[in-house]
Amino acid sequence: MAQDHFDEDKYLQLFISGSEDAFDTIFKRYYEGLLNFAKVLIPYPTDEAEDIVAEMFCTLWHNRKHITINNTLSAYLYTAVKNRVFDYFRKRKIIFHIPEENDTVAAGYQQPDHLLMYKDVTHRIQYLISQLPPQMRLVFQLNRYEGFSYEEIAGLLNISVNSVKTHMFRAMKSLKASYAILPNC
Repeated sequence: MAQDHFDEDKYLQLFISGSEDAFDTIFKRYYEGLLNFAKVLIPYPTDEAEDIVAEMFCTLWHNRKHITINNTLSAYLYTAVKNRVFDYFRKRKIIFHIPEENDTVAAGYQQPDHLLMYKDVTHRIQYLISQLPPQMRLVFQLNRYEGFSYEEIAGLLNISVNSVKTHMFRAMKSLKASYAILPNC
């Protein structure tokens, strides 16, 4: 089976030197995956994900001569989108709400110790997920939180279905080893 070979370094160097063709190639290669990644991070229906990815590419083009990529181009782009999503939430002062003990709605249907335990478990699991390697974390979140199938994730991230399965297996193994009360999934 012929594998699609993409020479990231070559296109990156051409892009930095001002090649619009290299920019177009990079854009076409990564846009869909970055857009879907942004949509995962912005969970409610909105066009903001498209705007964030487009703005990131515009900024990338304008600052191409000054960018420093320490890892891979792919990792750099996904990190740039993630940071822009966080900026989006910060600017709008949107926070993810976890009920506080004094919330009357939450306190009305849960006992305080259950709520505290829920918050502790939730925070711990979120922390453990955040410690997974980026690609593994993305695969895990797309499957568990967004309901994507392994095949959909493979197409989305341009990796094989077996790679998706491996990422999920390793993520679950890591999470279970790190937090013993998680159920066997």
